Amino acid sequence: MDRLRGAAWAALPLLLPLLAAGPASASPSTSSLTYGGVVSVRPGDTLTVDARSGEAAYGDTLHSSAFLATGRLRMMDPLLTATVTVACDVRPGTFPVVRRGAGDVGPDEHPFRWARVRVRPVGEDARRACRDKVKQLPAPKMEERWAPDSTWPQSEWDVRTFRAGSRVTVTDNDDEGADGDIRLTSRAFADRPVLRGARAVLTATATLKCAAAPGLYVVYRHDAGQSGPDRPWARLRVTPASSGKSCSTGQAAAGSTRTSRTAVVAWTAGGAFLAAAAGTALFRRARLRRLRQAEAKVPGE
Repeated sequence: MDRLRGAAWAALPLLLPLLAAGPASASPSTSSLTYGGVVSVRPGDTLTVDARSGEAAYGDTLHSSAFLATGRLRMMDPLLTATVTVACDVRPGTFPVVRRGAGDVGPDEHPFRWARVRVRPVGEDARRACRDKVKQLPAPKMEERWAPDSTWPQSEWDVRTFRAGSRVTVTDNDDEGADGDIRLTSRAFADRPVLRGARAVLTATATLKCAAAPGLYVVYRHDAGQSGPDRPWARLRVTPASSGKSCSTGQAAAGSTRTSRTAVVAWTAGGAFLAAAAGTALFRRARLRRLRQAEAKVPGE
């Protein structure tokens, strides 16, 4: 027993660093880069760029010769975020990170120094491992999270969640003057709503199918006079309909059918009435013409 206790005490100094490192040593953490900051990185490291309101705008891009590719700021309410990876071949040193506006077209148009990254030196073995790591990086997440009280959709990837069978208000803030020119379609929709509006904001109401399976759905837009395929315009996530409540999609469709039938009956009845009135008028006009002809013949007899 004393021998085992002595061995445990002898091994304790070797175990303490591992215990202190904890599970974080097993998987590298993602560093965060904020406005005006400086962060130390190694080739292959992934950085999350976080921007608060007023520090950047949606769609702005972040550039650096230390990055594998350009990062684009997306909305993850309440922050704008982008994910960038440090290139495997970048040499040690300090590199500026530049932000450019979403509407900038030239490489030198309105550059704004955002932050800096300090690349630490690594050996060639680490660089080879970096190349293998970069090949296995997952694709960037496209879904965005906007403020829940904002209109939907704010962007093509503004994914909101709705229950099957519910009615959804769709808002378009970018197509002023296109009243009635844009039709929306989706496998989740029970109808094909048309965006309407006399001013800058166009709106429509879509009914989700009761039988829509849970999952992510694309909303396509078709513009008046468009010849090519419909383009993706928004996305939504559907969850099962509320339990204990009857879904109204079928009732809405039935109501729509009844309305159409009523309209047909009304038009048919109106047409019959007009035809009857026209026939009566023609009959009276012919009868009056015969009477006048008969009166004209009497004096000559």
